[in-house]
Amino acid sequence: MRSWKRQAHLWHRWLGIVLGLLVLLWFGSGIVMMYVPYPALTEQERMAWLAPLDAGQLQINAWNAWQAADRPGVPSAVRLTQVTGRPAYHFKADGRWWSVWADIGQPLQMTAKLAEQGARNAAPEAKVLSAELIDIDQWTFGSVREYKPLYRVSADDAAGSVLYVSSRTGELVRDTTRSERAWNWAGSVIHWIYFTPLREHGQPWRQVVMWTSGAALLLVMLGMVLGIQRLRLRQPYAGGRHSPYRGWQAWHHWMGLGIGALMLTWLFSGWLSVTPFDWLSSPGVTASDHLAFGGGALSRADLSAPVDDIVRDHPGLLELEWRRVDGQLNFSMLDRTRRQLLQAVPAERLRHAIAALRPGVPLRLETLTSEDDYYYSHHQHAVLPVLRAQFALADETTFYIDPAQGAIVGYADRNSKWNRWLFNGLHQLDFAAMVRSRPIWDILVIGLCVIGAVSTLTGVVLGWRRLKKR
Repeated sequence: MRSWKRQAHLWHRWLGIVLGLLVLLWFGSGIVMMYVPYPALTEQERMAWLAPLDAGQLQINAWNAWQAADRPGVPSAVRLTQVTGRPAYHFKADGRWWSVWADIGQPLQMTAKLAEQGARNAAPEAKVLSAELIDIDQWTFGSVREYKPLYRVSADDAAGSVLYVSSRTGELVRDTTRSERAWNWAGSVIHWIYFTPLREHGQPWRQVVMWTSGAALLLVMLGMVLGIQRLRLRQPYAGGRHSPYRGWQAWHHWMGLGIGALMLTWLFSGWLSVTPFDWLSSPGVTASDHLAFGGGALSRADLSAPVDDIVRDHPGLLELEWRRVDGQLNFSMLDRTRRQLLQAVPAERLRHAIAALRPGVPLRLETLTSEDDYYYSHHQHAVLPVLRAQFALADETTFYIDPAQGAIVGYADRNSKWNRWLFNGLHQLDFAAMVRSRPIWDILVIGLCVIGAVSTLTGVVLGWRRLKKR
């Protein structure tokens, strides 16, 4: 028993010395992330950046433009927007975007000068814009990979804007400001260990996060075991003390006992964020799901459909997207205020499209006018009303469909439901709408982070003193 205790003390001590400062930074960076998320281009920012389509400039249809792109098969997605004053079709195929000018029918070729011109609307106060072609930097991880390489456009405006324009489509795909970048160094970069040399290698980065957070979890578990073992309630130490420690050690002992259980759940849920060993992994909405809901891939007839009248009849139209629902072509239209379908999808056709997601499986379909436990607003806005489609399958497959857009907007299965409670619930305290409401959520999360940080700080001080002594 004495040997086991000694080993536990040594492991706790040295894990604390190695990881204590990182855990302390995790608490602080978590607070920053509540208010400054990782950079992303929002729908509202796209609305402000995009210029209205001009029907008079449309000279070829989408099918002929696709032929000019010289790609096999058919695209999985098609959009039409205005790029540097000219209309362009954007085709998604093989996980990448390919663009063709809609006025001359030639593949879009971006240059640094065109990128600067395209970024102008996002930095109207800038006098000078300077573009350079990059493949990756600190702020271009995530969903922009399908648009790479990117032109990084630096602006001399007051906000210190750095804008990212796709060399494939000519579109603005990400924007950052000086303040946003600075706060992210104190937030997302530290919290996710999001340093470019590591993060650009997806699997090694995932392993580092998994094993680092796992080791931190072990650190706290050992501390809890040792803290309880050293606690005396019935037979106090000399002087009636229940802890044998004094000074910083006593603070560490008592605060560890007080906040240790919450720290365990917080670190455990953080460990789950990278689906360790693929535990609780979920496929989400797959390409096959989108294909089944649409009733098949886009066809030549779909891409050959004229859109001049649609653009002409809807002044201020910013983007037109080809969309299929149950085998029928429709169009999603974006203007300065909202997204909407050109034609409403009949209820029976929508139900048939939903049933095709899992053919032959009994389906329970209901309309939600308020959020449920697995489709709700917190960091992102949840559109309502939606249709909740629950299939009678062992994995409890559930889809959420926006009838106004004719699109799948959410997904849940048994694993994702467990992950929702174990990660979102324990790590972000979004157990229920009452807890998520602000400022209640802010007060709870900040308060617990501060207490956890103070407890961790006592361990960091003790570790530093131990190193100095040695």
